Amino acid sequence: MYGLNESSGPNLILVKTALDGLIDGAKLIVARTGKVEATDPVVFTQDTAKNAAVVTSVIGGGGYFAKSTDDLTQRKNSFKAAASPKTTLVADFSNNLAIPRTFMADQQQSAVAKSVQQDTKSWIATRDRNAVQVYSLGFTTQLTIDGATLFSNTHTNENGDTVDNLETGVLSDTNLNVVVNSLRTQVNQAGVKVGYEPDFLLTPSILHQTGMATTKSVLRAGTGNNDLNYWSEMYPGMKVLYSPFADETSTTAYFVGSMGHGVIRFEREAFFTSLVNWETQANDTYIYKMRAREEVDSIEYSGLVGSNGTV
Repeated sequence: MYGLNESSGPNLILVKTALDGLIDGAKLIVARTGKVEATDPVVFTQDTAKNAAVVTSVIGGGGYFAKSTDDLTQRKNSFKAAASPKTTLVADFSNNLAIPRTFMADQQQSAVAKSVQQDTKSWIATRDRNAVQVYSLGFTTQLTIDGATLFSNTHTNENGDTVDNLETGVLSDTNLNVVVNSLRTQVNQAGVKVGYEPDFLLTPSILHQTGMATTKSVLRAGTGNNDLNYWSEMYPGMKVLYSPFADETSTTAYFVGSMGHGVIRFEREAFFTSLVNWETQANDTYIYKMRAREEVDSIEYSGLVGSNGTV
């Protein structure tokens, strides 16, 4: 019996199902507590894309509600859209795993399994690296709809206000307080202090221990007193996450954000696979195709503050 095909071996669909099962297992192995993934809805606001490009805008300009005791008082127009929408091009991620026909025929499944598992880990790493770079490059080249970098002290919202969501200072109890206060007092596109609260703290891998000690200790971290830890008391649900890909750009920068913020992951096609039979290939190999279409982009600053971690 030579190879696996629909006449002399298991149905091609069954072979694909077995390979897909290996992917599912590899995804479970990769998952680790504390490491951020692109699918995290707190760190990356999740959305779908219906086309190859996503055109987004922001609405603001209304400000606080008008206060009046007279129903005849003229109301303000509370609708104002961004002058220039932002276009996000959806990226196509692909990889082809060639599996020799003889590997299938001779039941050399462990070699195939290792290849599938490694490619799965590579896909997850590719996806997460692409997502985290939006934060990492937020001080330099990653722009928002107003043309400023994601973390900047010169954002302009739709109400005409200048907004500062860029801070400095190494990650510590004192400096984290500055960053969080910047978030809590930040005005949205309408110029309103809506009261953003920190739902996550994102650090490079090297700073994760510092972030955990600072925010999750029962008592204040790194001090000789027995004061209660403000962060663990006030925000016990705040996620403290890290990414090894953040270290590639900076080992000092860190970020805080509130759910529903302006860094959005647009998913056009979730990760999927297709198996091409060896009989259609000149070199007698199965081609296990892995594909996905998505992109992460910074639409606006709202709900985010970043510190470059410098003194």
